[in-house]
Amino acid sequence: MGINKLKILIFFIIGSFSLVSCQNKKMEEKYSWLGTVSAPQEYPMEVYQGSIIADDFTYSFDAIWGTQNTGWGNTGATMNVSTQKMDIPNTLEFTWYSLVEKKFYTGKWPLDKTKIEKLFKEGFTDKDTGKKETYTTFKVGLAPKGKIVLWINAPGVQKEIGNFQAHDTIITKEKAYENAQYMLEDGYADDRLKSDFLITPEIKNRITESGYPDPSVYEMYRKKYLWKPVIELPQGYQVKKIFFMAANGEYDTYDGSTKERAIPYYLSISIIGPDHKEWGANIFFTKNESYYTENVLKGNNVLPVDFDLNDINQVFGGIDQKKEADFIIKVVPESKKMIVSIKQGEKTYELKDFISKIY
Repeated sequence: MGINKLKILIFFIIGSFSLVSCQNKKMEEKYSWLGTVSAPQEYPMEVYQGSIIADDFTYSFDAIWGTQNTGWGNTGATMNVSTQKMDIPNTLEFTWYSLVEKKFYTGKWPLDKTKIEKLFKEGFTDKDTGKKETYTTFKVGLAPKGKIVLWINAPGVQKEIGNFQAHDTIITKEKAYENAQYMLEDGYADDRLKSDFLITPEIKNRITESGYPDPSVYEMYRKKYLWKPVIELPQGYQVKKIFFMAANGEYDTYDGSTKERAIPYYLSISIIGPDHKEWGANIFFTKNESYYTENVLKGNNVLPVDFDLNDINQVFGGIDQKKEADFIIKVVPESKKMIVSIKQGEKTYELKDFISKIY
């Protein structure tokens, strides 16, 4: 009897551990997510290989992704997968070829799984439908000098969840895997940089007139300030919604609070008039008048190629990063005019380097 009781006790303990283990696994909720790549328009990057790794799934990148330069924070190609639900990823590894620098960069980094899981669980409320949604895509941003950023994305929302530093590496044609050997051909990088499809006239003009953006700007763009939009309207007009896209690749709908945000390059304001007519007021921080027709009308609200040269960066660079600032936008719908300024304390700085559209 003693031996039988001991056996029963052992089985009970083992069963209890198994039950707890199963419960813990059930608590690790799975989500549907994919991956994509982003790179600056001026600095095309060639994907060599990479992975976003979870315990039960790996989303892979290789040379089939080709050259990427959709714009910093913008979405590149996406490959669908058969897996429907995956664990939260825990590791990012990536190797790429910077065509302008003619250098390979590589690295492997742990991800903040707790932070990512919190974002997935909390999700966000779609401001148009009122429904709760969650994120769907991880976006890998490849910048010069081995800078790499990871964003989590859903339609209308994008947040940075990690930034890392890769190191340069040497990959020879003999060492490269077969499908990637093309990027080691003599003159490949130079030929790609001459492509009118890859490097548009807008980008070429920027490089010819002002050179390439300093590689450090992609780190500078990550700097955040305590700003909030303040919209000044004629009597009877009301703000319905404000959407912004920032130079650090983040974008969202304004939630009414003053909190740390990167410098915006685009703001879209929905306005309701006294006759209930809806207006749209858009601001793009660029001096390039063709930006609207060449990009926005084609559905591409990309970071302007002259953004680093514009006065908005100079103004934000000169204010106190830790003190609240008002981003004042005076809109006169009927005359289709806008005046933009930054106010911090008693000082107001009017901005001139922007184009605006009211419709």
